[in-house]
Amino acid sequence: MNFSNFQTFASLRHRNFRLFYIGQMISLTGSWMQALAFSWLVLVLTNSSFYLGLVGALQTLPVLLFSFLGGVVADHTHKLRLLFITQAALMILALILGVLVVLQIIRIWDLCLIVFLSGTVMAFDIPVRQAFIVELVGKADLPNAIALNSTLFNATRVMGPAVAGVLIAVVGMANCFFLNAVSFLAVLVALLLIHLPPAQPVTWTPFRKAWREVLDYLLERNELKLVLLIMCTVAILAMPYFVLLPILVRDVLGAGPKGFGVISAGSGLGAFLGGLTLARRLQRRPPMPSFLGGLGIFLCGLLGLGLCRNYYLALVFICLAGFGMVTLLSTGNSLLQLNVPDELRGRIMSLFGLIVMGMAPVGSIIYGVVANYVGPGLTIAGGSLLAGVVCGVVLLRHPELWHFRFTDLEPPQEPEMPPNVPSFRG
Repeated sequence: MNFSNFQTFASLRHRNFRLFYIGQMISLTGSWMQALAFSWLVLVLTNSSFYLGLVGALQTLPVLLFSFLGGVVADHTHKLRLLFITQAALMILALILGVLVVLQIIRIWDLCLIVFLSGTVMAFDIPVRQAFIVELVGKADLPNAIALNSTLFNATRVMGPAVAGVLIAVVGMANCFFLNAVSFLAVLVALLLIHLPPAQPVTWTPFRKAWREVLDYLLERNELKLVLLIMCTVAILAMPYFVLLPILVRDVLGAGPKGFGVISAGSGLGAFLGGLTLARRLQRRPPMPSFLGGLGIFLCGLLGLGLCRNYYLALVFICLAGFGMVTLLSTGNSLLQLNVPDELRGRIMSLFGLIVMGMAPVGSIIYGVVANYVGPGLTIAGGSLLAGVVCGVVLLRHPELWHFRFTDLEPPQEPEMPPNVPSFRG
């Protein structure tokens, strides 16, 4: 099949990316299955909302602590090899979790340790996985590949928990963890089959110097700083809406667990459609209308969600929010990757991961405190309004950002391979 004739799926014409994409499709489904089973396991062991929050914080805390170190490592090592190691480590942790559940010796502190270790691995996995995509598709098809990755992430976010819910009832929680461990084999096999030119050796840069290099580069590129500032603002003031979603659905919209599942799926559906739309749009059009349009749709969707009192209308608003969020994040990801030199890409993507995931605990705490006084709906609406005001001030003070574009796009072509390049074998 000639994927180059279909702009929405243009990056899939690259053999290496197809392998990686299929492996991710299987693995992400398993990961979402485990996420639902894990939350249920915490509830069974403790029946405590405190421990649910603690486990969630322990998952994102390592990203906050170690993400930049992960970016430094990604810039100075063989990306394919490092990605193989992180995926194998996550597989082993899932397997250990399943064994502990089967043996019925699992305790809450075991879960806390496992989730912290998983978060630590993710702190290294996120920047290398993001920076690795350009090696699979080249710069011209990178925006399309990032958008398709977001589409895949959100499609599996809808499918994985649904499968996990059935499995928990039929075969028990442990099998969700075992199936997740098996699903990582798809990524590991895909990585073994990927063929890339030999990596050029890179001299290791001390951590402090590596950090200084990124700061110096950002000081010279004001547009990149502003993009990061906008995404950081949204990550703290708007994205934590999901922590209040269960209370909003139950106390404001008057729905139960089934309604919560449907409205969560609505967010995933909107994000899925946003990723598909963006995959085609960014192939031939400038990025800033998508970035700013996604920002506006996301914040307006959240504003409507916070103010409405009708469940079905809330489904429409959360679908819009999901559409806007994935458009904003995917376009921002592409803007960062296509405006930095190759030797800094891992570190820049570590900042992206730090903002998107590492800032979640900060925003969640703010949302939790404010919601105690004004309720979940007004908190979500107020957060989206405040984020809109801050982003609006940034755009008014820096009108040059409206014209920010991708740079250094070569014509899309299949990369030429040297003869008989061996595949990576660990």
